[in-house]
Amino acid sequence: MKGLFSNQVSKKVKSITLSTAFIGGACISSLPALAASELESTALAGSSLITYSSQQHLKSNQDYYFDQNAAQLIERTEKAINWYKEIVSNGGFIPLQISELLELGSTGKEVNLLAERLYQERDLKNNACTDAECTFDQQIEQAVKQFQRRHGLKVDGRVGKRTVAKLNVPAKVKLNKLKLNFYRITNFAGSSDEQYVYVNIPEYTLRYVKAGEVKLQNNVIVGKPSWKTPAFSDEIEKFVVNPEWRIPTSIATKEIAPKVAKDPHYLAKNDIEVRKNSYLDSKTVNPSNIDWQAIKPYQFDHFLVKRAGDENPLGEVKYLFPNPEAIYVHDTPAKQRFGQTQRALSHGCIRVEKPFSLAREIIKHQGETHTLKQMDEARVNDTTQTFHLDEPLPIHLVYWTAWVDEDMLINFRDDIYQHDTKALLNDEEQSVIAALIK
Repeated sequence: MKGLFSNQVSKKVKSITLSTAFIGGACISSLPALAASELESTALAGSSLITYSSQQHLKSNQDYYFDQNAAQLIERTEKAINWYKEIVSNGGFIPLQISELLELGSTGKEVNLLAERLYQERDLKNNACTDAECTFDQQIEQAVKQFQRRHGLKVDGRVGKRTVAKLNVPAKVKLNKLKLNFYRITNFAGSSDEQYVYVNIPEYTLRYVKAGEVKLQNNVIVGKPSWKTPAFSDEIEKFVVNPEWRIPTSIATKEIAPKVAKDPHYLAKNDIEVRKNSYLDSKTVNPSNIDWQAIKPYQFDHFLVKRAGDENPLGEVKYLFPNPEAIYVHDTPAKQRFGQTQRALSHGCIRVEKPFSLAREIIKHQGETHTLKQMDEARVNDTTQTFHLDEPLPIHLVYWTAWVDEDMLINFRDDIYQHDTKALLNDEEQSVIAALIK
């Protein structure tokens, strides 16, 4: 059978190799500035960019690859910077003092000012509220929804405190945020990968890109501010169906041990077992032989493992890219949390809303139809099964708080880990690189 790596490892655990053909090239550390182009709207015209440096490299090296999704993102973001420079030079945004909720049907001078403010960033394409008292109509409602969507707010078309706060962010602050993120984007490690996964942490979104096209977009949950998800690049080596949860020592000692000390049956109730020498050890330890009250943070002689099942916090699948931070992508039984707009909720790992969508994309683009059948059978039979990729798939965890998306909308997100705050420009003349190095 094509793709089969090995037979049964244990009674219900299998390991399978998924043939792949991922291609990568040399990483680009930085790119020259693109030709300036004035924006007339938040919705930008589509573009296809091959930079000067990539053209020169192509002449000398036919194997060179530059990802067009990354290239277009760079071009769109620079256009946004040029447009916000123009907004700043023209005096910036008008301030709003809105004392009550504005929604469909509202009237008054506050609606006039709201319409003018929405028009400044072209969320409202045409502003008819210039003279007479204006009514909050469907056009304004749609403009508010677009503004909320590109700022990561709850999209309800109503202007409350959170939306007003975002509307009152100065244009200069947005400009500096775009400059900072332009540096991050031009140094994106995935720009030389023909196909890759990337997770934008502040956006709470995972994408799978192949040959310059976004083939998959999925909502995710990332680490809370006290358990930050780090930004780094690695390679997905395998995914596991019906995984066990190898509980980190920090959680085992700081969260679970006190619960076991209060309730000796806690581990049995939660389908957790104590393994002697390693997570993979078949030898288990009787929890009654452990003094749970004496356990100190990060100090535990054994290993806690939660068996696969409906209550396993990893859900039905996890994607592994071994790294010192012990970060990976996985399913979760807490599906309701994906309905929240602010999703910095985990202990650092990345929870994905449609957990098998990435596996199916990988399998589909490699033509491994038999592997798809094996994966589905493992789900039905509740077996723990590992699928190895012959060629690892690059994955990049990035921290972008401002960019221009595939729908050509300029996006801004909260600085959930305060990384932007630490790299703020001292003044508008200072280069972004100098600010970051300092």
